[in-house]
Amino acid sequence: MKILTIEVADRKMANKRFLSATRGKRQGEFLSFSDLEILHKVLTPRRLRILQEMQRMGPIGLRAFARALDVDAGNLYRDVKQLKDLGLVEESVDGLFVPYDEIRLELVIKRVA
Repeated sequence: MKILTIEVADRKMANKRFLSATRGKRQGEFLSFSDLEILHKVLTPRRLRILQEMQRMGPIGLRAFARALDVDAGNLYRDVKQLKDLGLVEESVDGLFVPYDEIRLELVIKRVA
């Protein structure tokens, strides 16, 4: 199963994961944002809905997808392009699809020691 974890991670956490990977420990696939504000700007509720619907429907052409969601194809194209740029959406001869079986959003809030 191909799982992507989307997270808010500071440089310290990213470096820790990198060092662990250099020692041969599999890290999985991650998409990290430096803070929650940036994550919210990039992964808007509308874009998250697009990912959910695309997972539910399977590969689909952009125009058919726009009709199914009852949205403007031009606006949908801009959102899908952003998701493609992030690697969250890919395109094949069958149409647009999410290349992950599961996407997890992770936010950890810790008490300061």
